[in-house]
Amino acid sequence: MPTIDEVRAIPLFSTLSDADLERLVRTAADLRLRAGEFAVHEGGERALFAVLSGKVQVVKQFDGIERTLGWRLPGAFFGEVPLAFATPFPGGYRAAEPSRVMRVGTAPLFRDRVFTGVRRLAPLSFPKPDHP
Repeated sequence: MPTIDEVRAIPLFSTLSDADLERLVRTAADLRLRAGEFAVHEGGERALFAVLSGKVQVVKQFDGIERTLGWRLPGAFFGEVPLAFATPFPGGYRAAEPSRVMRVGTAPLFRDRVFTGVRRLAPLSFPKPDHP
C-alpha cells in the first residue's frame, strides 16, 4: 500500500486533506511492475493511476505496429481521459524499468467519493461508475 507521504508527493494529490489522503491510500492498489509488465493494456478498464517510482512507457498499436507515444515518470498520473469520457484506455502503459504504480478504481472515485479533489481532473462532468 502506498504511504500518505508518497501520495502527497504526487502534484495532483498534494492539496488533498489528510482525511482524503487516508481514504485514498486505503483504497489504492500498489502495483509493483517488472520491466515489460503493463499497468493497463490498450482498451483496458478505466481507473486512475499515478507513478510512484520508475518509468512507464505509453504505447499504442497502429496498423499492427506498436508506437511509443510518451513516458510517465514519478509524480505523473494517467487514466483521466478514460475517466472523463467513460471510455477504455486509448493506449497501454508498460513499465520500462522496475516501477511502482498506484491504481484507484472507479468505485472509490465515484461511488465512495474517496476524495473530493477528483473533479479537478477535467473540466467535465464525470460519468457514473460502470459498477455499483
